[in-house]
Amino acid sequence: MPIEKQRRAHQFLTQETRYLIIQAVLGHPTYLATLDELKYLVPKNRSTIREHLDQLADKQVMVKYKYRGDETERNEPREFWGFTSYGITLLDEYSYLRYVPVLRALQENLHLTEKIERHQDSPRPELPEDVSGALKIPEIDDATEAIVDDTLAARERGGDRLFDAPPIEPDEDGETEPGADRPLDELF
Repeated sequence: MPIEKQRRAHQFLTQETRYLIIQAVLGHPTYLATLDELKYLVPKNRSTIREHLDQLADKQVMVKYKYRGDETERNEPREFWGFTSYGITLLDEYSYLRYVPVLRALQENLHLTEKIERHQDSPRPELPEDVSGALKIPEIDDATEAIVDDTLAARERGGDRLFDAPPIEPDEDGETEPGADRPLDELF
């Protein structure tokens, strides 16, 4: 039964710890997180995180990637958790990928300990092309960036409201046909 399978998949992905792990990896700058980074970002103990990573791996949503290069120093990690091609397909089906830019922005502004910064800066293996391509955040053009910057600057100066549309005066003489959808302005 397809609906039952979808319900079970959704329930599996939204279990609290797995959901937090998924969000942490989606927001990671390289989309490959060490167990220590996950421990820092997910408010659970190490063994619980490891158990849920194993469950995600059993369902082929995530996999442990191993770095085999020679550039690592003694205390740098060599094992990282990231998504599989199937995991990306599943997350896309449930609309998780649309949150990547927000999750990334949140993680870029977190306070990190020295250890976590060292982990984030350590060399990592390459993700499969389809995985890295699906997680790539599109660049905004200069004109759009200028508009966003100007709007935020105006907001800081106490100018216009950031996301509110200008008020529209309702047409006092306008009537809505019986049974038609009523415009929102008529309701309030």
